[in-house]
Amino acid sequence: MKSARTWWLLGVVPAILAVYLAASAFSQREKPSPVPYIAPPAEPAPVTLGTPPSKQVSLYIELRSNSENGKRVPTVWDGSLSVEGCRLLSVRDWEADPRNIFDGNSWKLTTRHIIPWNTAQRKKGHDLLPLRDVALVVDLAEVTPSAELRFTTAQGDFTIRPAEVAWGEPVKRLEGKVRVQRMAVTSTIVSAATEDDFPAAIAADDGVFVAYTAFTHGKGFETRPQIPEMPKDFGYLATPAGGDQVLVVRVGRNPTGPVAITPPGSDVFRPTLARDGQGRLWVAWTQKQSGRWDIFARSYDPKADRLGKVLRLSDSPEPDLFVTAVADNTGRVWLAWQAFRGNQSDIVVARQTDDGFSEPEVVCDASGNQWTPALAASDDGRVAVAWDSYENGDYDVACRIWRNGSWGEPIVVAASARGEMRPSCVFDTQGRLWIAYEDASEAWGKDWGALEKTGTPLYQDRRIGVRVVANGEVLAPEHDVNDALAPPWPGRKKQQSPKLAFPRIARDAKGRIWLAVRWSKLGTRTSVGTAWFTHLTCFDGKRWTGDIPCPGTDNILDQRASLVPLPDGRLWVVQAADNRWALTAQLPNWFVQDLKKRNVPFRWRKIESRWPDRVNNEIVLAEVGPVADEWSGSLTLSPVDVPAKRKPLPEAAAEADQVAMMRSVRIELDGKPLQLMRGEFHRHTEISSDGGGDGALMDMWRYALDAASLDWIGNGDHDNGNGREYSWWITQKTTDLFHVPRAFAPMFTYERSCSYPDGHRNVVFAYRGVRTLPRLKNGRGPDLDDQPDAPRPHTPDTQMLYAYLRQFDGVCASHTSGTDMGTDWRDNDPKVEPIVEIYQGCRQNYEMPDAPRAPTADYAIGGYRPFGFVSLALLKGYKLGFQASSDHVSTHISYCNVWAEAPTRQAILDAMKKRHVYGSTDNILAEFYCGKHFMGDEFTTSEKPIFRIRLVGTEPFAKVHIIKDNVYVHTIEPNDRTVEFTWTDMDPKPGKTSYYYVRGEQVDGELVWVSPMWITYRP
Repeated sequence: MKSARTWWLLGVVPAILAVYLAASAFSQREKPSPVPYIAPPAEPAPVTLGTPPSKQVSLYIELRSNSENGKRVPTVWDGSLSVEGCRLLSVRDWEADPRNIFDGNSWKLTTRHIIPWNTAQRKKGHDLLPLRDVALVVDLAEVTPSAELRFTTAQGDFTIRPAEVAWGEPVKRLEGKVRVQRMAVTSTIVSAATEDDFPAAIAADDGVFVAYTAFTHGKGFETRPQIPEMPKDFGYLATPAGGDQVLVVRVGRNPTGPVAITPPGSDVFRPTLARDGQGRLWVAWTQKQSGRWDIFARSYDPKADRLGKVLRLSDSPEPDLFVTAVADNTGRVWLAWQAFRGNQSDIVVARQTDDGFSEPEVVCDASGNQWTPALAASDDGRVAVAWDSYENGDYDVACRIWRNGSWGEPIVVAASARGEMRPSCVFDTQGRLWIAYEDASEAWGKDWGALEKTGTPLYQDRRIGVRVVANGEVLAPEHDVNDALAPPWPGRKKQQSPKLAFPRIARDAKGRIWLAVRWSKLGTRTSVGTAWFTHLTCFDGKRWTGDIPCPGTDNILDQRASLVPLPDGRLWVVQAADNRWALTAQLPNWFVQDLKKRNVPFRWRKIESRWPDRVNNEIVLAEVGPVADEWSGSLTLSPVDVPAKRKPLPEAAAEADQVAMMRSVRIELDGKPLQLMRGEFHRHTEISSDGGGDGALMDMWRYALDAASLDWIGNGDHDNGNGREYSWWITQKTTDLFHVPRAFAPMFTYERSCSYPDGHRNVVFAYRGVRTLPRLKNGRGPDLDDQPDAPRPHTPDTQMLYAYLRQFDGVCASHTSGTDMGTDWRDNDPKVEPIVEIYQGCRQNYEMPDAPRAPTADYAIGGYRPFGFVSLALLKGYKLGFQASSDHVSTHISYCNVWAEAPTRQAILDAMKKRHVYGSTDNILAEFYCGKHFMGDEFTTSEKPIFRIRLVGTEPFAKVHIIKDNVYVHTIEPNDRTVEFTWTDMDPKPGKTSYYYVRGEQVDGELVWVSPMWITYRP
């Protein structure tokens, strides 16, 4: 058997060679990355294996706020605890707020308003923000049946017997002001300096086998380096990271491993795991080799301690991803994955054979993208595969079942106009197939923003759907799992959506059905972002239990737990956790200063971490159960009316026609053909510190490929996750992974935020491997808005950004320039800042005062900074092309349209540099010429400039303006969807450079901003 250290010795040279080949074997028209982004580590990281949780009882005791005159008010819950019949391990607050003070088994605890994190919340005032209840966590050992807990509090005394708090059955005290529930018990089972993530787990004889990925930080990037002064060379920000490795461990009474499935310094994505009839483990994963993302598999025999050879199961220029595995009742392993072929993805399945696996078989190749397959095997030999499809212009769930040597016809499980996606499936003891999936509102990813709300944002109103397939019929349990997990609040007029996501379904040894979901109910924002936890519920044949929280599972939203049933009825939940919840012990610096001024007592707490970065992914195991009663399998199911086939909604069909038209257009410039590439590069996700409402990174890719039908996109998370190397690595990896040659060319991007007057800027690169740029210490510029005539010196930090971009051949674009996130335009470098985000769906239009959707002093989202209008930058002589992008939550109403020479990243970047771009709020085609010149060009002419404009809208244009030097010089009112006209400037000033741009306004309010041309008239 080859240990991790042996694999390091054998793998360094092959890994370096693989990286070189990957960099040099892009698709024919894509340039290789000029920087090597992986270098295998010099030594494998030591791994500490933990054991499953010891027997203990953990209780979550929620303490709610009082109400006065119908309004909730801060409530003091100071108190103490005494116990009988058990041993008290600890009593602590769930949220480690320094203002909560604990001394042994007594505490000072108060419900409080949430902490203001952004400027808008600070302006609103702390006392006007929502009130947050508090909670105690009590950990007990040696609990006897008669054990009793006695609480003395400022709101009254109460007692609890742990024996009466059943799994998923909360107990109330003090007229409902106290709510007690049983929590899972969690332990860390894999701990290392690496970032250990994406575990897949199955039961072992005396524990659990876990396959996972381990990412090794680049040297010096275990935490984000600081910049005390501007460096002469930024090359250190493009030094290689250590790359990934797939490892397997066995955790139990006698933990062993890790076993290296791949060499170090690999580039891999989401492994899966199954055990065949010979007792061998089969690990499958996606890996980049020779410039292609393909599926690989390898066996490991734990008894013989022997690895099999690596099998390559796909070999295509397009990516293969989301592989999943299951073993059928004969011990044969099945694999399913999502395979992009051409311009869409299909679902394929491969079966284990004597010498490996069969050729992949397509089980769904419907039009549109098919996503994230799930597999399940029944006791009688059937195998089911479930997936979701965008065939109808929204996500629907379907499955097929293999029986007696062939696949049955597809069964549509959920096919409404809602967003039904990401299924998980399992067979019960009666042979019925249970499928759980996410259920979003209609028009998922469609028009939504500050000024338009007809669609549904990517992470809003997220529920869980459960269906049961029996004898070809689609059924549903009578009890709604959403009501069980998140029952409505009595007396509240407006009920909030619980936002349940990433369901995982399993069957335990007693036949019960378990469901795990990700939820931020117990989490809140921390300095690195929102904390989500895993919650469980169990179905007993009649009803779902209430939720069972799993502490220690804090991480980003997208954590897909592995549920491992044990023979005695317990259930293990295996996933990655990154310790972000511990950061609740940190308060924003300005807030701490405010507390000191108000003499509010607080006590700092040390945040425990073995690693330089206190946020570091480790593998954890949460244990629940056993649940006392077995389930006979009897239940009441109701038929569900699911159409076998339906037509896409008219809106979806119309949009598809618009996109097809825009993709088909070709123009010629300087003898070279140009094509339109629709995209944006300001899409936030769960990775942003303020991304709690933005949804998962994977939903960004779904949105781009499906809901918006984009040709490219760029992630807009702040520093790709506060500058943490691992979140940067994952963002860059998925940007690479979702590159579909000739069809989809995502860019390597991030948002770099500095407050006014320096401004937020979004950064764009065409290649992988450049880390985000930290802020220059003491590099901010002064706010001089109260001195309008004062000179504005360049900001050192912004000048450093420009130098960084020049070194790495990137560009940037300022956004929300007329807000507190904007700039007074004291800085510009035309080489690296050629474009500006003139509009964003999250907020407003920063073109000029009084323009459509422009802010005013009375109505400005994000603050009003009139020195930030783009018109003032143009007057200063800055040459800026126009683009629009989304920002937080907003979808489908902001587009950066790029006229590129090829469907490649480099061509998109080159077009940005040339300013051959325009912004729009809908699928609007725009062409703007002056002779042989095009939008964004700068040139000199001896002739009076003659402009030719062509616009094709989604609705008729009410007005089309030509604007010269910030003055409306020509306006038409065509009332037509297609507008073509010419206009001659009869009054150009000799020797003067003037800029001209076009704004189109549709009758429905949709807009297009066409980048200026800068023309010097020399007759």
